[in-house]
Amino acid sequence: MHTAGSLLDIMTGMARALHPQSGDLPPQAALDDLLRRMLDAFVTASHASRAVAILLEPDDATPRLRAAVPDDGTWPARGEALRMYLHPGPPHLVPVPAATASPAAATGVVGRRGAGGQSGAALAVAAFGVPHPAGGEARGALVVELEPDDPDVAAMSAAAQLLASAVGSGLHLAALQAAHAAETVALRSRVLAGFAEAFGPASCPGLAAARLEVERSAREPGPVFFWGETGTGKARFARLVHELSSRAARPFVAARADDMAAVFGRDNSGLPRPGAVEDAAGGTLYLADAAALACDADAAARLARLVRHGWFTRCGSTARRRAKVRVILGSGLAPEELCRRIPDLEPLLHQPGTGGDGIRTIRLPPLRERPDDVPIILQRAVDLLAGRGGERLSFTQRAIKALRAYPWPGNDEEVRTLAAEALLSRTGGRLDVGDLPARIFSLPPGGGADAEEAGGNAPRADTLWDMERDRVRAALERHAWVRARAAQELGLTPRQLGWRMKRHGLRPHDRE
Repeated sequence: MHTAGSLLDIMTGMARALHPQSGDLPPQAALDDLLRRMLDAFVTASHASRAVAILLEPDDATPRLRAAVPDDGTWPARGEALRMYLHPGPPHLVPVPAATASPAAATGVVGRRGAGGQSGAALAVAAFGVPHPAGGEARGALVVELEPDDPDVAAMSAAAQLLASAVGSGLHLAALQAAHAAETVALRSRVLAGFAEAFGPASCPGLAAARLEVERSAREPGPVFFWGETGTGKARFARLVHELSSRAARPFVAARADDMAAVFGRDNSGLPRPGAVEDAAGGTLYLADAAALACDADAAARLARLVRHGWFTRCGSTARRRAKVRVILGSGLAPEELCRRIPDLEPLLHQPGTGGDGIRTIRLPPLRERPDDVPIILQRAVDLLAGRGGERLSFTQRAIKALRAYPWPGNDEEVRTLAAEALLSRTGGRLDVGDLPARIFSLPPGGGADAEEAGGNAPRADTLWDMERDRVRAALERHAWVRARAAQELGLTPRQLGWRMKRHGLRPHDRE
């Protein structure tokens, strides 16, 4: 029958229009294009003169005409005038307003099949609603111009349901793309912030060489080996390499080399447990303290197989497992020393820095070799801590001079601790020598071995010690050893001054 055939043709045509088209369109435009193709299928397979799709999303002030076939601009109703079609309920007929009557209706020629008909066409309306991903409900309507007794009116309900499915899918896809775009922006902001902190315009000049190596490592897929003293930021730079690489959207997992069960997983018990290698699938595994592998030859061999051949076995199992993971190692030992202790790693480290079959090696110099970096890192730490209270603080030149000469055994990590200590003992608007912790001036006389390891950059320790002692003694002598007055001049409390006098062994009778 005509009715069954027409209904089947309409549904088949609209369903075929649901096939995805070009992925180059933005989400809203893609949804509009999909609705237009579905309306075109309806009009082509029916006696309809035209069809329009109306949609009102929760954030819209007024309904919008999202698609029209034919799109000849003759549908004058816009804005609030479209709201009358969104009332929920079964499909129904409304008279065609004179202003919206199509030329086909006026001549009695309705639809694309060329079927004749009488004038007096009506608008068949089928409203629908779909949950909106952002909350609330998106309301829509399919409005088709038909003859009142046209059997195609029976297809309105099913056609509206197809449109509702298309709208729901389109809105969900738009929400996913918006969330993905926001996540991408957030990730890029975080990466740029981390990169700017280490290598930006106000960055540390002592890390200029490391910057080039980090950038090269991010572009390459191979393993990386960071080596440097404790506190030089090996884990932080490993994460930065990951976030700058094509694996940034995948996991970054950190583990310690002295716990192979945590790294490779365990499979010799009733409850198998995956390790960090599997947790980091598709991403990056950072293995800290690689020197610990020297105590476990089997662990070193496992790691070498993972890096060179891309497979591993869980502890307690012989079953091979493939691993699509990038390995970054961290150690306080130089590559030559690490190879001497762990022969299994020698094939990987025999060509340090090549980025070829071997591991690209990157040395992070200690802070004592980068005295020009000290004021920069200190100011960052102080800005971070004091900024929470709305303050803008800085160190005096005397304090900077003392801190540049300090050998920094804890390197970059110690800077944050020292900045916090200085802020707690602060007595004035700027951080001065008197606000610095005692260890800054408590170096062995002459510098000892630490001064030799610093490459001659650290001055004699007794010079730093005398700097504070002479300053305190001079203030006391100017005020006849009255603590309250001397403390006021130095910007200290009497208790703080007394502590410094005791530290330096200063007494009123101790005068030169």
